[in-house]
Parts: sequence; structure tokens; C-alpha cells
Amino acid sequence: MPKYKGFKKSFNLYAEALKYLPSGVSSNARLWRAGICPPGLPCTLFVKRAKGAYIWDVDGNRYIDYRLGYGPVILGHNYSKVSSAVHEAEKLGAVYAAGHEMEIKVAKKLCSIIPSAEMVRFSNTGTEATMNAIRIARAATKKDKVIKFEGHFHGTHDYLLWSTQPPFDWPLRKHNQTPHQQSLGIPEAIKETILVERWNNFESIEKTVRENQDKVAAIITEPIMGNSAAIMPKDGYLKHLRELCDRHDILLIFDEVKTGFRADLGGAQRLFKVTPDIAAIAKAMGNGYPVSAIVGKKEYMDLVGPGKVSHGGTYSSNPVSLAAVYATIQEMERKSVIDRVNRFGRKLMEGLNEVLNDLGIPHIINGIPAMFQIAFTNKSELREWRDLEFCELKMYPLLQADLMGRGVMTDADIEEPIFLSYSHKQKEIDQTLEAYQKACDECWQKIIKEVRKLNSI
Repeated sequence: MPKYKGFKKSFNLYAEALKYLPSGVSSNARLWRAGICPPGLPCTLFVKRAKGAYIWDVDGNRYIDYRLGYGPVILGHNYSKVSSAVHEAEKLGAVYAAGHEMEIKVAKKLCSIIPSAEMVRFSNTGTEATMNAIRIARAATKKDKVIKFEGHFHGTHDYLLWSTQPPFDWPLRKHNQTPHQQSLGIPEAIKETILVERWNNFESIEKTVRENQDKVAAIITEPIMGNSAAIMPKDGYLKHLRELCDRHDILLIFDEVKTGFRADLGGAQRLFKVTPDIAAIAKAMGNGYPVSAIVGKKEYMDLVGPGKVSHGGTYSSNPVSLAAVYATIQEMERKSVIDRVNRFGRKLMEGLNEVLNDLGIPHIINGIPAMFQIAFTNKSELREWRDLEFCELKMYPLLQADLMGRGVMTDADIEEPIFLSYSHKQKEIDQTLEAYQKACDECWQKIIKEVRKLNSI
């Protein structure tokens, strides 16, 4: 393992960033409040460069990267085929405010690999994609309400920034939960357009739909809970949502911002064999370049246009990002990327399970090989957001800090999964398992000591 050099330069840069950037970052998710940070202070890591399965910080520490930019990097950082395509594209210009051939080529590719994609509109972020998906659904159904699920994150627009991380003691009802506002500045009136359900509960979603069918335009869901410990859908649950929507004139929207290109080249919809009406894809489709898309059935996508559903964006379908998408798809088709990611991801999952069993640490591992998370818990399964209350959440920042000292980069909380890329090979898996064995043992002992101390008070 490389020698750990501390975070002095990162801390100094963070102090400088605080003078010019609110909270010192450009995205709240980048702010850590434990683990590597000085006691009682937040901080963020400053990165120098990244290549393949590795990332280097400004202090010269090298890490095997399992955050991968929160999932976009499916091939590996600075992947040569993608970088070359991007550099060729940027020689011709970055934005035209006009059509270009590459957007047709990429749209045709997406329609050939994603089951729900009959037409495509390009955008730049996952937030834009989900926002426009629900706008299309409202236009198609002439209804206003949208059903979402606790613990599912669909971007930072006002319409869906509700109950993404509700407090565990938030009032619990049998169905139709009270929406929890996740940000200041969201108009209270928007609460009336949202219905919130508990995921993987067949009966509660059916009751909510039945009671509100004349008002509900869409059900939006992450096929795998990519922002809540990679909790999987129960057998038949996604199919149940599909059948409910068909029965009650409601559109089904899959938020495949994380699962698209990662669960399968055709997305989780192809993996689970459930086709939504509309899907939002982003992240891995560009291997790290800013791009997203709304894809869906022609009858709904045809509603987008002048005098109908408004959609626009100066940077939408910019040729540089679409060159990255096209190169990423070509590489994934040519090299069976998902098969190899799954093979090494499965080895890591199995190895971690063995390490934790040997240490006697209660746990379960959720997700798929390309995107999974460990839950330190005595529960036999996790079904929904509120099950995270029964996990040992203090373990994650401790584990992150220890692992970083051993050259492995994970996240500081349970919500964000461990991601694999095509560039992670056996060497990285072996080094990671060695680091986890030592780090888990040390961090679990700290947790046990703390619990014993609390019990003695």
C-alpha cells in the first residue's frame, strides 16, 4: 500500500474555498463532517488527478476509487478511447445552438439498447432529466400529482426534493406518508403535488394509487435505491408498479441516473425486464462527462415541442459530451464491460462478506456487483429507507478514514454505494480486501467500546 501523507494541503485549500464558495464546496454532497475531517469541523478532499481505477489528492495520496464520481465512471477515469473522442470533438467546437449529426447517432444508439427508448431528448444533469420526465407525464395525463418513495433521490429541483432522507422518527402512516421538505426555499404549495410512499410495500402503494388515481400523473422510482444503501426491489415489485400504472392511466418513470449503463447497458429496466413509459438516464452514459437524457415511448415524447411541452438548454446535446457517450457505448458493446464489472464486483462482494463473517461483524450486502453497499445490521434484509435506522451508521465515517489511510476511497455514509469500473481488476480487489480486513476490525472495535461506554453510564 502507498504511504499515507495526511491531508494538510486539502485542509488549507478548504479553508481558502470557504471564503468564496458557500460551505466551501460546489455541491452539498461533497461535504464530509467526520472521518478525515478535523474534530467538529466539516471538510472536503481536493483531488489532483484520476486515471483508471485510481484517484490522487493534492497531498499526493493515491486511492483505489470506489466512489467514481458517485457512479458516472463505468470504464475508468480518463479512459483513452473516450478521451480521444472528446478531444477530436472539441476541435470542432463545444456548442452550436443548432443540430448536429452526433445527436442523431447517439439517439439511435440509445433507442437500440434501452427498452423504453423510442425517442430521446438530451439534457445535462440527472436533475434536468427527472424534472422534464415528470413534466411530460403531467402533459400526457393532464393530471398533476406524482408519487415518489422515501429515500429515493431524483435531483435537486423543487418538485421531487421531498422525503429523500426523512428523519427516522418522521410520523409513519400505513400509506401515503407526510412529505418531508428536504431544503429551505421550496414553496410549501408544492407539497400538494407530491404523494410519498414506502418502497417495497405492495399494499400501501396500491391503496395510495386507488385513492388518488384521478389525480396522479406518474409514479417515479429508482429501480435500485442508489441513494439509500443500494436496497433492491422485492421480487415482483417493479412489475407491480407497472401493472398499477397500466390499470389506472398513470405513467411509470424510472430514474436510471445511476443504474443506466451500470446495472446493464440497457439499464435496470432491461435487467429486471420491466419497461417504464419514460426514463431519466445520466452519469455512466458519458463515463464522467456532463450529460443526461430523457427517453421514452414515442406517444409521450412527441408531446415535447414548441407550443406543447417546453424543454430546452443551451448545452443540451453539446457535441463534446455526446462524443463521450458514443465512445462509451461503442466500448461497452465491444468489450462486454458489464460482464467484467460484474465479475470483479462479485469477487469483491463475496470477499467482503467473508471478511466480515470472519470478524463476526453482523451485516448484509445490498445491490448488484457494479453498485452495492454493506449494511452493518442485525436485520436479515433492508426493504426501505426507514430500515437504515437499524444499521450502525457511525461505522461509515470511521471506516472511510481508516481505508483512506490504507489507499482505498469509499464514501462516508451508508447512502452512497460502492461503485466498480471496468478498470478495477484482481490486483485492486485483493488490495481492497486486505485493507477492509484491517480497517473493519479496527473500526468495529471502536464501535463496541463506545457502545459499552454508553451502556455503563
